[in-house]
Amino acid sequence: MRSIFVCLFLALAVRPAPAQVYLGAEVGPDAFLKQDSAKIDTDGEDAFAWALSAEVSSSTLYAVFESTTPEREIFKYLRGGVYRQELAALVLLSEKTSVPFKKLAAELPKAGGLRGLAKKHGADAMEIFEAGGVLKAAADLRMPLFLAVSTAAAPGVRVSTLAAPSSDEQK
Repeated sequence: MRSIFVCLFLALAVRPAPAQVYLGAEVGPDAFLKQDSAKIDTDGEDAFAWALSAEVSSSTLYAVFESTTPEREIFKYLRGGVYRQELAALVLLSEKTSVPFKKLAAELPKAGGLRGLAKKHGADAMEIFEAGGVLKAAADLRMPLFLAVSTAAAPGVRVSTLAAPSSDEQK
């Protein structure tokens, strides 16, 4: 009798397990029916293009890219698959050899990389690549200055618009 009472008590005391476990991400039945196209986040490349153009002198950029909008050219090559340090090294190689960037970028795959391209134009590849790394690092430090920042307050945060009284007003 006692064992029946214990079994009955345990059966009534236990809550049923939920049928569905929530893992933090759910997919609804319409998730695969949406026709929204995916947007590529290009803020990083855009900010790097502006930061790199701020690091290199304007006259150098105009000569290297043969354009009055070098940041657009930088952005175009970044979107085309040229890596950031590689792009910085190509800018320096173009400046050193006076070969237009467009020509160097077109020759890069055929030359077998930066080493072959530098050798073809009589430059030291390791020196150019190292200087490109320094230039890239300097541009990376400037990148936050060019990233879009929202100045809106977070939801639920009260922002006071009243300024503290100045020392003249307190007297």
